[in-house]
This record gives sequence, C-alpha cells and structure tokens, in this order.
Amino acid sequence: MTERGGSPLARLAWPVLMGSALLMLISPVIAQQQPLPVEITADHAEMDDRRGVSTYTGDVVVVRGDMTLEADKVYVRSRDRRPYEMEAHGEPARLESPDPETGEMRIATALRIDYLLNEDRVILTDQAHVVTAAEEARGKRIVYDLETDIIEAERGETDDERVRIRIQPREDDE
Repeated sequence: MTERGGSPLARLAWPVLMGSALLMLISPVIAQQQPLPVEITADHAEMDDRRGVSTYTGDVVVVRGDMTLEADKVYVRSRDRRPYEMEAHGEPARLESPDPETGEMRIATALRIDYLLNEDRVILTDQAHVVTAAEEARGKRIVYDLETDIIEAERGETDDERVRIRIQPREDDE
C-alpha cells in the first residue's frame, strides 16, 4: 500500500516539474534584467574608474544590444563598471534603434544626446530631431522614451526653433 500522495517517484517528480515550470516563467524576466554589454570604438579613450567616467573621442561608435550611437565625443558614466548614462556630442550625434514592435528603425539626432540607459530614455538638445515610422519631430529639446515610444518636444527662443511634428498616416489594411 502506498502512502497518501502517491508513489515516492510521483512525490519526487512533482517538485521537479513545478520548479521547471517556474524557471520557464521567470527566465524571460531575468533575461530582461541582465544589463546589456556596451561596445565602444573610438580614436581615443580615457577611462577614470575612480570617478566612474570614461571619455571617448573621434568617430565614436557605441553599440548596446540593437542600439547604435555615433558621435564625435561620448562620456560614459558608470557605477561598479555598469554604464548608466551616456552623453554624446556631435555635428550631429545620431542614435538608431529598432522599434521593438515593428522592427522599423527609429533615428534620433541632436548636437547633444543624453541616453539614460536604466530608463531607456533619450534627451536630445539643440537641433533635436526624431524620426519613427509613425512620426517625425523637431525642436530645441526632445525627450524620447524608447520603451513607451513617447516623444515630448520643446521649442527654443526663436521662431525657427518652434516644435515641428509630422504624422505619417497609417496605410489602410485591405
């Protein structure tokens, strides 16, 4: 006669099965929380681990996952060797990242781009310009949330620096 709860093999299999199911459920969450490596190429690099600031100059290209940032000069701020912010300067600096839903490339340019890695947010300053599949925005300063795809644009002092938005009509599905 077996004990209540089934055979010893069945009692052993149940926790293993539940543990495997739980691991399958949390694995995507763990993978999303893992910081992506940052690969940087430049003509010159200066790294100050004590202050947590690295400076890269000359045709700088930063790749993080499927995001690419190109600039003349980039400052990378880190804590415990984990980058959390990039400040890029260029004529203009350029950031490209595919839209996670459509895969279409999103392009952001400005004379200065601050990329807050932990927030997946970009702050574009001076000659700010964002192009997505759905819209195009120009302004003195643009805050672009890459995760939610929300764009906030601000004007500058002159009429030439007024916010300009172009909305691309959706194609009708036939």
